[in-house]
Amino acid sequence: MAEQEQNRSEQATPFKLEEAKKKGQVAKSLDFNTFLVVCGLLAVLAAWGESYWTQLCRLCAQLFASAATLSIEPANVPAIAATLMRSMLGLILPFACAGMVLATLANVVQTGPIFTVEPIKPKFERIDPVAGFKRVFNKRMLFDALKSVLKLAFFGAISYAFFAALWPSLPLIATNDLGQQMHWLGSNGVAMLFRLGLALVVVGLIDIAIVRRQFSQQMMMSRREMKEEVKRREGDPQIRAKIRELQRENLKQARSLKRVPEADVLITNPEHLAIALRYDRERMNAPVVVAKGADSWAAQMREIASRHDIPRFERRSVARLLFRRAQIDQAIPNECFLDVARIYAEVGERRRREDARYEMAR
Repeated sequence: MAEQEQNRSEQATPFKLEEAKKKGQVAKSLDFNTFLVVCGLLAVLAAWGESYWTQLCRLCAQLFASAATLSIEPANVPAIAATLMRSMLGLILPFACAGMVLATLANVVQTGPIFTVEPIKPKFERIDPVAGFKRVFNKRMLFDALKSVLKLAFFGAISYAFFAALWPSLPLIATNDLGQQMHWLGSNGVAMLFRLGLALVVVGLIDIAIVRRQFSQQMMMSRREMKEEVKRREGDPQIRAKIRELQRENLKQARSLKRVPEADVLITNPEHLAIALRYDRERMNAPVVVAKGADSWAAQMREIASRHDIPRFERRSVARLLFRRAQIDQAIPNECFLDVARIYAEVGERRRREDARYEMAR
């Protein structure tokens, strides 16, 4: 099995990818999610940020205005806290809901809708300290740590370059009034966020490419796994061949039922088996099996034989032997010749008696 794990040279089949998706195993980049969420929240701030800022300033002004007359008594603290909490929730809750919706959409964009409880099912492996240690200290975790360091260095370099460009203008801004300073901070803050957003685009696209490549390598299969998947999906080849053989046999029996009226005699066992024989002395060396069947097939054959006045003979041993050894559209086996000859002799005797009665009746 270890050799099998090392020889994974085939790309994952759609069936395996679909099964992995049902278990919640998909290629998902957290950096790409972060990029979409941050960009969405920045869009929300651009659309309603001024309104939020105005409400926040109004709330702060009310708090400062009532600070001198506000009575901080133990009995008043719950009411004051509830009022303050409602005001803050009115500001934070829409922003938080927008973040939740954006995070959900970011995952759906990457993987499509997935509804599964497999990742949250309790498993013993998750509380196994040895398995947990292996999950923490492995090549993937080291690679993720290296990615985090590189991303931190990338964002740090962008921030450093931005602040280094603004540093010479800080003394001039300090001499301006408060309104100009706030405008300067706001415009430069937006410019910095825009640069960091572009950096997130680059990081997100690179990360999603890396994650998908890693997932593709993780899902790769060996030739043995592909064969086992085929068996699991379509069944064992021997079983499939047996099923096809049975289907062909059933089709052949269904077609042979239409030829039962051509038979000379029907041999039964008496309820479970039925074999219809036909014999033409001029063209056949031995009687040929026209149809044979068991249980429901035998019942249909008996019904057809009754409708067409075909002689029926109950011969248990002969019926079992013919059913086991004889094939449809082929001559009967040699060991059945004597018994079948006796049956045909009886058929001939019956016909002679019937002909004699018919002549006497005339």
